[in-house]
Amino acid sequence: MLIVAMWGLNFTVIRFGLDEFTPFTFATWRFVLSALPIVFVPKPAVSWATLAGIGGFMFGGQFIFLFFAMEAGLPPGLTSVLVQLQGPLTVVLAALFLREHATRGQWLGLAVAGVGVVLIAQSVEGSVGVFPVLLALMSALTWAAGNLFFRSARGVSMFAVTVWASLLPPLPFALVALVLDGPGPILTPILAPTWKGWFVLFYTVAPVMWLGYLIWGTLLRTYPAAKVGPISLLVPCTALVFAALLVGEPIGGLRLVGVVVVLGGVALGLFASARRLR
Repeated sequence: MLIVAMWGLNFTVIRFGLDEFTPFTFATWRFVLSALPIVFVPKPAVSWATLAGIGGFMFGGQFIFLFFAMEAGLPPGLTSVLVQLQGPLTVVLAALFLREHATRGQWLGLAVAGVGVVLIAQSVEGSVGVFPVLLALMSALTWAAGNLFFRSARGVSMFAVTVWASLLPPLPFALVALVLDGPGPILTPILAPTWKGWFVLFYTVAPVMWLGYLIWGTLLRTYPAAKVGPISLLVPCTALVFAALLVGEPIGGLRLVGVVVVLGGVALGLFASARRLR
């Protein structure tokens, strides 16, 4: 329940962070701070290629697309629902690149979730447009790609993997931020610090990444993956609640139907995976 609450609130906190920083500046500082423990955390026994895949896709790609989707106007609650498509998309990528055979239930779950995405896209058309929805889907796709690399990092500390994979995104993000935004915005946390900006950076790093992935790794090592996986479905539910309470995000009508259909499709894929494991 702690990890569900922390990760659910994270989407609204990111919304607040985008009021303080540009997306590339936000991403740069988030991963710079996330990588600080490498001073005392030894490199995990995984290849640099694996760390690059995790850092480039699961961390870098996922969050930069997510930041731009939310900056373009996609509400945090809806964003949290759409990025959960990483679950069924992971199944598709594993089938394409790792020759793993997906079950009919897993493919059906993806199809159902896809219908939900279309409904959500229809519900936001005319307010924020469909483009932010596509960015959120790219966030889910890059997260799914990162999952394939993350799976190969077995038998090591997930906290160490998180810290060392965070070492890779900041440099390219900082260079892009300098080109697009100039030196002023990227130095905002130092030259023009605010309590809100630093709270956002602290929250998205310490509870969400350090503590969150430590807890998640402990759960995965202690219990079967089929039992732990469905917990992720509670994250968008809490994200929707926090977004409604803190930023007044409306959820109703066609949008609510789309949310339910997406979560239903993801749940179908998860439980199909659980049956396959048994």
